[in-house]
Amino acid sequence: MDASDWTSLVESAKGITDLYATPPSLNGGACELFYVHIDERGTSVTLGFETSAMPSYPPAAWTAKEYNTLEFHVKFTGVKGLRIAGWDSSARHATVGLSRVEGDAGLVVSLEGPGSFLGFTASASSVTRVRPYLAAKGQ
Repeated sequence: MDASDWTSLVESAKGITDLYATPPSLNGGACELFYVHIDERGTSVTLGFETSAMPSYPPAAWTAKEYNTLEFHVKFTGVKGLRIAGWDSSARHATVGLSRVEGDAGLVVSLEGPGSFLGFTASASSVTRVRPYLAAKGQ
């Protein structure tokens, strides 16, 4: 997966593609994973990412305040074959893999880092939440 083409694989990435000329990569430090929600009843997995790469085209309502971080969630539905092998703090910097299921409209999703692995296939995907905020700056 190329650095920013993840939005071409997610069925509905409008919440991100409307904001960025070039969306931030899910890998290489541009985004960090901060949230994973596995819903066995809804057969879904929601991943939350945050980035300090601010939008190229922020909505007018966002320009009136100071923001330095954007969080967004990607929800995968119709999840099958969920595999988890270890999970620790390195998951925040996991390498995210997205690829099409051969001959299908679904996706193969993986998150891998030292001591952490999460993988599954999903039949559908969408960006479900986008929110800017002012994060505390490091010392």
